[in-house]
Amino acid sequence: MEAVPLSFRPDPRAGRPAAGVSRTEGPGLTYTFRMTPRGTVSLFSTCMADTFFPGVCFATVAVLERFGIDVRVPPSQTCCGQPAFNSGNRREARKMAARFLSVFEGEGPIVTPSGSCAAMVKHEYPVLFRDEPALLTRARLLGERVYELTQFLVEVLGVTDPLSSFAGKVTYHDSCHLRRGLGVSEAPRKLLRAIPGVEFVEMRESDRCCGFGGVFSVKYPGISCRMVDRKIERILETGASFVTSGDLGCLMNIGGAVSRFGYPVRAVHIAEILAGTLEEAR
Repeated sequence: MEAVPLSFRPDPRAGRPAAGVSRTEGPGLTYTFRMTPRGTVSLFSTCMADTFFPGVCFATVAVLERFGIDVRVPPSQTCCGQPAFNSGNRREARKMAARFLSVFEGEGPIVTPSGSCAAMVKHEYPVLFRDEPALLTRARLLGERVYELTQFLVEVLGVTDPLSSFAGKVTYHDSCHLRRGLGVSEAPRKLLRAIPGVEFVEMRESDRCCGFGGVFSVKYPGISCRMVDRKIERILETGASFVTSGDLGCLMNIGGAVSRFGYPVRAVHIAEILAGTLEEAR
């Protein structure tokens, strides 16, 4: 992968459309933004998005391109190793982590629509390579380049208006890794509140685990189900039509419970809301 030297700075234009481009409110709109190119990022798509929710990858690219970012998708990327790591299989996790370092070697930000995968690369790769100085150095340097999507938009690009046409009543679930692992909680809320068509409402215990936890939900399904039941109760209390988050594992778990019991709420990734790719709330 070609290294691209970059210099990202918050752009005062990030909060509004480029000159000559207006935004008309309403569903089903097609935006054409002519913003000055501001650099290149690599998309870390993640296994779950690539396999089960590819629309989230497309939404992530659409949002980044809206703000003048050129997005590269390394075709040889594979799993970051988190499932193996969390299962205690450090040998296999290390193999996948070493491959990840090779695939994303270079310069420039690496953006992902997953707080958990970003936390894995930033915090657990140094654990995997702690006895190998050369790989440890590479892991630390690469970890500094990894950002979750909303974190990148707000903290790096300085976006204040996501320019989304999405409309509906939305509540937000803080995933454990994004909030506790990366310390990101305000960035997604700032973006959601800035969308004119979104009525944002906080849920109680928004940072309480939904019960997914990757292999935790497989090993302890009874506990996991009780935890997601409580999360659903908190979501329904808000009266929201949509619950969103920055981690697909959480949304798959919540969405599964919603589907099984027919609750009147949709679990959608925040990238889809920012991209405005979902239908208007009915």
